[in-house]
Amino acid sequence: MHKIFLFLLTILLVNLLQANEGKVCQKCHPIIYSEYYESSHRNASIYNNPIHKAMWDKHPKDEKGYTCAKCHSPSDLESLQTGKLTKNKTQVEEAISCIYCHTIKDVEEGDSSNTNISSNKKREFFTAQKGKKGKAEYKTVSSWFGLVKESSSSPYHKIDYDNENYYSGNVCMGCHSHTNNEHSFDISMLDAVISEKDENTCVTCHMPQVLGTKVTINKTKTHAYHGIAGIYHKREMMGKHIDFKVSNSDNGFNVKVVNKSNHALFGQAFRQGILKVKIIRGSKTIELKPFIFERVLAKDGQEVMPWDANQALKDTLIYAKRDISFDTSIEQGDRLVLTLGVQRISKDGAKKLGIEDNKELTKFRVLKTEKLSF
Repeated sequence: MHKIFLFLLTILLVNLLQANEGKVCQKCHPIIYSEYYESSHRNASIYNNPIHKAMWDKHPKDEKGYTCAKCHSPSDLESLQTGKLTKNKTQVEEAISCIYCHTIKDVEEGDSSNTNISSNKKREFFTAQKGKKGKAEYKTVSSWFGLVKESSSSPYHKIDYDNENYYSGNVCMGCHSHTNNEHSFDISMLDAVISEKDENTCVTCHMPQVLGTKVTINKTKTHAYHGIAGIYHKREMMGKHIDFKVSNSDNGFNVKVVNKSNHALFGQAFRQGILKVKIIRGSKTIELKPFIFERVLAKDGQEVMPWDANQALKDTLIYAKRDISFDTSIEQGDRLVLTLGVQRISKDGAKKLGIEDNKELTKFRVLKTEKLSF
């Protein structure tokens, strides 16, 4: 009876896969799927991401068509192969699907951008788990004379634990390394570097372990967060990788913002990081001029759209660190409040793209707040 049930379950999952890849995963990974559904990955297409849509609407069109599919909707094979862009179920529901990410075999480095190489294996997926190696197939283990049965792995797919890209975070570098325009100019400037010396990787920072079982068939205490921690979700987790160091100067004080991640912060076109600083002196609050972290793209000394840029008119991004000076003195008894946050897009950028009415896009999102007493 048990074998018949598994056979019928497998047939059901195969049929579901043909209709909607992600819904198959939801059956056994409901918590992970619910996180994924709200993630920037699921919402990467122009039909779910208003900034990307506004950018593409203004982008010059040619015979290549929609060239952003490579990273923004790689699960839509027709769009990926032909450049045609239509509002279909894949674009709306799983532009970057679970199966797409878990079948990335390797990353091929390129001058303009990298490319993900898929294994193309059906129902065999890569993942990472410390202490596990090899390929796992479904099996049940009986105990107490067959009265208790425990399952391991999946009745639907094989699991490959041997792909080092999933341990190092290199699996993310197909889309999150660099994006050069036709002038060989990097318009995203993540400047990400994968090193064996890194204490953290893309995965440990943006997919940290959180409470909840990763699968229903074999309960676990935690799972890798699939909502993608960052400016959209779990921003406080990103704040753990940022430090503030304050020191006095002749004219006031300095704030050193230390970036402990392996990439630059706020490098995407029109994105803006903001450091808000205020001094609480008794009953008085002194708000200082915020410091803006941004990269303004230009051509011939004039600000332009990303695809036309060949230089940075301004670059105040946080790479390893950024020192900021304030000309207000700190007095004994003062309390200093530092708040680092980010806007998905600057107000000026939103205006340039014609989406300034969407206030959600320019909302200040706090990454880290620290209070210091003197």
